[in-house]
Amino acid sequence: MNKSNIISVLKKCNLDESTINTNHLLCNIQKEDLQDSIEVLLKEKVSFLTMFAIDERSLNKKYKLHLIFLILNTASLLTFKVCLDETKPSYPTISKLIPAAEWFEREIHDMFGIVAEGVDLLPLVLHGDFPHGKHFPMRKDFKLNTEIEISEVPHQFTQPHAEGMHQVAVGPIHAGIIEPGHLRFCTIGEQILDFNAQLFYTHKGIEKSAEGKTIEEGLILAEHVCGMCSYSHSTAYCQAVESLSKINIPKRATYIRTICLELERLNSHLADLSAICSASGFAIASMQAASFREKAMQITFNLTNHRFFRGLNTVGGLKRDINDDEFKSLKDELQNLKKEFKSLEKIIIDSDTLLDRLETTGELSFIQAKKFGIVGPAARASGIDIDLRRDFKYAGYHDFTPEINIETEGDALARTKVRVKDIYSIFDFIRKIIDKLPTGKIKEEIPELFSSMLEPGIGAVESAKGSLIHCLILDKKNKISRWHVRSASYMNWRGVIQATKGRNIVPDSPLVNKSFNLCYACVDR
Repeated sequence: MNKSNIISVLKKCNLDESTINTNHLLCNIQKEDLQDSIEVLLKEKVSFLTMFAIDERSLNKKYKLHLIFLILNTASLLTFKVCLDETKPSYPTISKLIPAAEWFEREIHDMFGIVAEGVDLLPLVLHGDFPHGKHFPMRKDFKLNTEIEISEVPHQFTQPHAEGMHQVAVGPIHAGIIEPGHLRFCTIGEQILDFNAQLFYTHKGIEKSAEGKTIEEGLILAEHVCGMCSYSHSTAYCQAVESLSKINIPKRATYIRTICLELERLNSHLADLSAICSASGFAIASMQAASFREKAMQITFNLTNHRFFRGLNTVGGLKRDINDDEFKSLKDELQNLKKEFKSLEKIIIDSDTLLDRLETTGELSFIQAKKFGIVGPAARASGIDIDLRRDFKYAGYHDFTPEINIETEGDALARTKVRVKDIYSIFDFIRKIIDKLPTGKIKEEIPELFSSMLEPGIGAVESAKGSLIHCLILDKKNKISRWHVRSASYMNWRGVIQATKGRNIVPDSPLVNKSFNLCYACVDR
C-alpha cells in the first residue's frame, strides 16, 4: 500500500490530513471517531508502533494523545492526534482493537490520569501501594521533589485458585545480578497453567526528569535508558531531533552509525545465545558464547573507546570520526570471529540434548505474536516479516538492505536460529558497508530553533531486541518539553507471558524467558 492510498482512506474517515515531512503523515481525530478510524486503518497494511500522552494544559487547556503507526511498504509514519478535555480526560479504549496498546493505556492512566473507557485499567507502572488518583507523575504540575506516602498494599495477581493448584513466586529479588521483576506461576504439578509478571520495581523516571533539559543533556539520558541497546537508543533520540530540524546528516556519519548499530546487534545476540545455553544447563556452550561476546565487546571498545558506544553519537552526526585503518582492522577481526563462531554454531545445532530442550518450548504462534505487537527476533521467529531496517529505512539502511531472517515455529529453537542466522548476516553486512564507506565530514550543524514546536520529532531504530521509538517535543527555548521512549522489551514482555503458558513445565520457564532475553531497564525507564 502506498501513501496516497492511506491518504484516501483517511479522507473517507473525514480526517484532517497534513504532511509534516516526506515520510510522516499527521491527522487530527475527534475522540468520538477514534475507534471507527482505527477500524478502517487496520484493514490496511499498517503496524502499530507506540502511543503516548502530552499535558498541554498550560498552552490550550488540553491533554493530547498521539498514536503512531508504520505504513508498511512505504517507509512512512502515520500519527493520529486526539485532543482531550482537561477536566475529565478520557477516550474510547483502543486496546480492544489493538491488544498491543493495553500496557500503553494502563501506563497513561497511571501517569496522567487519562481514562481509556471500556477497559479495566489495572495499575502497571505505579504498583498497588501507590496513592492512585492523588498523584500523576507525568503531569506538568507534578514536581520531582513531591513526597509520596506509600501504603502497605501487596500486589494482587489475578490467577486461578483451586484444589491441586499451586502458586510459585519468583522474585522480585533474584539470585543473579538481573534487575527486579516478580514472576508468578500457577501450576498443576509441574505443568504451568498460568503465568504473569510484575515489572516496574525500579522506575527511573527518565521521561519526567528530561523535562526542561537541553538536547545534549537529553542525549546523555538516552544513552543510559538501556545498556544492551545504548547505541540504538541514542541513535533514535538523535533521529528524533534531526527530524525536527529537517537536516540530513553526512553520509559518512550514517554509515558509521549503521556499522555501530550492527556491532551492537552482534554483542546482544551473543549475550542472548550465552543466556539460552545457560538456562538449558549447557554450560560449555554458554561460556563459549560469553567468550565470543567478550571478544566482540573488546572490538567495540577498540573502535569507539567505549564498550557500549557511549559518547559517540551527537545530534547531526558523530562527535568524532573513526579512521579507515581502524575499519580495515575491524573487517579482519570480524572475519576471524566469524570463523570461530562456526564452532559455537556446531555445538548448539548438533547437540541433541540442547535441541530437545529448545524444540516446542515456549511456543508463540504467528497470531499471538501479531496480536500483542511482538517485535524483533521474537516476532521473526514466529513468522512475522517486519524489520525497521528495511521497512523504515534510516541511516545507512537507505543504501544497504540487510538479510531479514525468518523462522515460523515460534519456539525457543526458532528464536535461537534467528539469532544464529542474524550473526552470520551481521558479519557480511558490516563488511559491505566498510567497503563502500565514503569520505567527508561527520556532523551537520543543527539550526538554533525549530519551527513546529508542538509536533513530535520521531526516531525509529531496529535494535537487537526489536524496534524502539523515541518521540521528542521541544519548547521555544529548544528545551525538552515531552520525551516518550518505547523500547522493544516493553512490547515483548507480554510475548514472554504468553509463551510461558500452556504446554511448558516449570523447569522450562527460565529457557522461555532467556529465549526472549528482554531487559528490565528499558521497560522501567
